[in-house]
Amino acid sequence: MPLSRRLVIAVAGAALVAIVPAAAHGGAAGGSPDDATSDIGIARDTAGLQAFARAVSDPGSPRYREYLTVRQVAVRFGARPSAVRAVRARLAKAGFGPGRLDVTRGFLTVPTPPKRAQDLRRVAHGLGGLVTGVETSLRGPRPRLVPAGIANTPTLGGWPSRTGTARGCAQGTSLPMPRQAAQQAAFPKSLAYVPNQFQTAFGFAPLHRTGVRGQGSHVAVLQFGAGYSPGDITAFATCFGLGTPNVRTVLGDITAPLDPARSGGTAEATLDVQSVITAAPAARVSVLEGSDSASTAELFSMALDVRRMGTLPDAISSSWGDCEFLVQLSGQPGTPGSGQRVLADWVAATAAASGVSVMAATGDSGAQSCAHDVSGVPVDEPDLLAQLATNWVGYPASSPWFTGVGGTDMILRRNNTLRHQWAWNDRTTIGLPPMEPGTMGGVPATMFPAGGGTGGQSQFYSMPWYQRAVGVPGARRTSPDVSMFAARSLALYCSARTPGSTGLDGPGCPPPIVGDGWFPVAGTSFASPLFAGALALANQVGRRAGTGRVGFVNPLLYDASAVGERAVMDVTLGNNDVLDTRKCCWAGPGYDMATGVGTVNAAALAELARRAGG
Repeated sequence: MPLSRRLVIAVAGAALVAIVPAAAHGGAAGGSPDDATSDIGIARDTAGLQAFARAVSDPGSPRYREYLTVRQVAVRFGARPSAVRAVRARLAKAGFGPGRLDVTRGFLTVPTPPKRAQDLRRVAHGLGGLVTGVETSLRGPRPRLVPAGIANTPTLGGWPSRTGTARGCAQGTSLPMPRQAAQQAAFPKSLAYVPNQFQTAFGFAPLHRTGVRGQGSHVAVLQFGAGYSPGDITAFATCFGLGTPNVRTVLGDITAPLDPARSGGTAEATLDVQSVITAAPAARVSVLEGSDSASTAELFSMALDVRRMGTLPDAISSSWGDCEFLVQLSGQPGTPGSGQRVLADWVAATAAASGVSVMAATGDSGAQSCAHDVSGVPVDEPDLLAQLATNWVGYPASSPWFTGVGGTDMILRRNNTLRHQWAWNDRTTIGLPPMEPGTMGGVPATMFPAGGGTGGQSQFYSMPWYQRAVGVPGARRTSPDVSMFAARSLALYCSARTPGSTGLDGPGCPPPIVGDGWFPVAGTSFASPLFAGALALANQVGRRAGTGRVGFVNPLLYDASAVGERAVMDVTLGNNDVLDTRKCCWAGPGYDMATGVGTVNAAALAELARRAGG
C-alpha cells in the first residue's frame, strides 16, 4: 500500500514536502523490483468474531475481558481447513504457489509476479464467496509521498524547565522549541519538550515513582521500510535517565534488518521507539520491520504471532497509513478500499478478541488527511488537487477496530504540569500558510507546510457502538478517538545518516540542530506510541491486581469521557482545519473531531482500567 510518513521534522531551511525513493533501504528489504505478494482473504466468521470482540471489550458486558488466545480465536472464527484447501487448489491449478496462511487464519499471502497480478485477481473472483478481498503489494523501488519538513516555525520561546537531563544533552522549555535567533542563542540546547516533561504533564511520573515503569509489558511498533539505530535509542535513554532500553528488532517480510543510514523512514522508526520508552522505560519494545510495501494486515498479523514476537504484545502501534481517498483508489471493485480494509479490520478485531490494544496515528494534515499528498500534484491539475484538499480522514485510524490517536499542543508550567492544551494546528497556532507554490523535480506544484492532528468523518464506516452509546453526533465513524501531544513534540536523538545526505529528501536522519544528533520533531507519530506506552503501564497495574489486560480500549475511553473520569482530560480549544476552510473540526466540551475525547492522564487511566476489570 502507498504509505504516508506521519512525521513532521522541524529543521533549518525552507519548508517542503518531498517525494522520497521508497527503496532507499536496499535490496534486503524487499527483494527484486519484479517481486510482489498478494493477500487473499478467505471466508471466515467475521460477524461472530466482531460480536465476540465487542463482548470482551465492552465494560458493560458480562464477558468483559474474557479473552481467547490468538490461536483460539483463529480456530473458532478463522477460515475452515476445507476453505483453505479449496482456495489453494484453485491457485495451484492457475500456476500459483500455496501461499502462507497467517496466524489469524484470515488470509493467504501468495507470491505474485506483477505480470500475473490480474490473473490472480481473476482466480480469486472466480472463487466467489470463498474469497473476501485481495490486496497486491509490489516489492522494489517506487515513489512514495512523505511529509518531509516544517521549517523556521516561530514561537514565543520559553524558560528552561526542570528536565533533569545529563550534562550535554538536549533540554526542554515551557513552550515548544524557541526558534527565534536570540532565544536559540540563549538556550542552545532547548529544542523542544523532553521525556520528563511528558511524564509529568500526562501522569506517567506517579506510576514511575511507585515502580510501575512497564516491567513485564510488551509494545510492538510497526515499521514499513524504516530502520533505526539501537545506539540512538541508548543515547536517548541515557540522556533522560530512562535506564537500559529493552528494544529488539523483529523481521517481518524482510530477511535482514534495515540499514538506518539508508532507510527512508529512519527518523520515524527512531521517534516511535523513543516515544514508547518515554512512557514505559522498562517495557519490552519490539520493532517489527517490514518492507515499505508490506500490507497493513500482513504486519499487524505478524505482530500477533507469539512464535515470531516471543510474547503477545500488550499494545501495537503504527504511525503509517493513507488518507481514505488513496485507500479507495487502491481498493477492489465494490466496497471502496476493500482489499486493504477487509483484511486489516479482521486482524484488528482478532487483536481485540485476544486482549491486544491496537492503535494508529491519525495523521498530520488536520481535517484534510490527503493534504500532505498535494506535493505531488502539479498546479495545473486543480480537480485532483481539490479531491486531495477535501475533508478526508486517515486509515487505518478510521477503522472502528483501531484506536485513532490524534494530536494536541500545550504550554507547561515551570514544574512541567499542564497549563493549557489545544488542538494541534500550525496554521492557527504559529501562522504557517496553508498552501504555497513550489516546484517538485522542476514541475510547478503545490506545497503544504502546515501540520495538524487529523480528524473528521470516515467515508467508509458507519458509527460504531461505542461512539453511538455516548451520543457522538452523526451517523459516520469519526476520529480521532483520543489525542496526545504532537506539535513540535520532543528533542529526538537520531544520528544514523548517509554522508552528504540532507535527510530531507534522502535516507537516514536529518541533519542535527544541536550536537551530533539532536533535532525537534512533530506529529501524531509521537502521540500514538506514547499512548501505547500508557496502556503498557495500565496492563502492568492490571497484572499486579489480577484484573487482566485492557485490550481494545475505545469503549472504556468513551465511557470515561461520558461520566467525567479524570483519566480523560478534555481539550476544548482550537481546531484542526489546517487549510483554514472553517468547515471542520473544532474542539469543544466532550467528544470532538479535533481531539477526540481529549488526552489522558496515565496514572488515572491505569486506575480506571484496574477498577473496570475488578
